[in-house]
Amino acid sequence: MKKIFSYCAIPVTAMFGLYLGFASSSVNAGDVNKIYKETCELCHGPDGKGSEAGKQFGVPDFSSADYQKSRTDAQMKESMTNGTKNPNYVKLSDLGVDLVDLDALITVVRGFSK
Repeated sequence: MKKIFSYCAIPVTAMFGLYLGFASSSVNAGDVNKIYKETCELCHGPDGKGSEAGKQFGVPDFSSADYQKSRTDAQMKESMTNGTKNPNYVKLSDLGVDLVDLDALITVVRGFSK
């Protein structure tokens, strides 16, 4: 009986560990406000205007109507996915953000202009 338990317990434990690892590998998948706070706010600020550090790095002001008009959703998604010309920008995938959350994250960025 001990052998059967050992043969079953080890694979089940390993699979559970893998599940937990994969489940937590993306930053709060689905909670875009938390994603913004944990991965974007440091540079872009809580209001999208840019933090002091972000302004030094040249981040755009998301609350600016001119900025909002200058970028399509597709362009924003491209920047989030593949980076920008700004060498300080870190792709969201490199920060553990699940790319399925990009459309919702764009909605957050668009909301700063209101």
